[in-house]
Amino acid sequence: MDQQLQTSDQWYEQGVTFDRQGQLQNAIACYTQAIDLQADYYEAWVRRGLTLMLLEDFRPAIGNFNQAVALKMDLDLAWYLKAYCHAKMQADDFALLALQKAFALNPQQWIEMAGKEPAFDHLRQDPRFQELVVS
Repeated sequence: MDQQLQTSDQWYEQGVTFDRQGQLQNAIACYTQAIDLQADYYEAWVRRGLTLMLLEDFRPAIGNFNQAVALKMDLDLAWYLKAYCHAKMQADDFALLALQKAFALNPQQWIEMAGKEPAFDHLRQDPRFQELVVS
């Protein structure tokens, strides 16, 4: 990894590059550097969480999404990804709460996507899920 990188934005961009190359551990290290330089870099928290999620490391991913939404409550992507992680861990109540928030922030984006996402298959028969999708 290039230790010449100086700014949080440079570390973030290097992380995105590693992500695109499938070098997920290097991407995580870069996002961590970006966060170390700028603790309120919510985009880096989301990207690191997403990368952890892709590695099926759901608990740390949720921790990153939690930090991102603590910094910026209207991050509908982070809420949706958090719901995905909870659903994969069979934590249905938490998944539904996070979906509710994502749907409230950006219904056009997430309701349709959640309807097709296999991670939510087991939730589709839950009346709470059905209520979220129609409301």
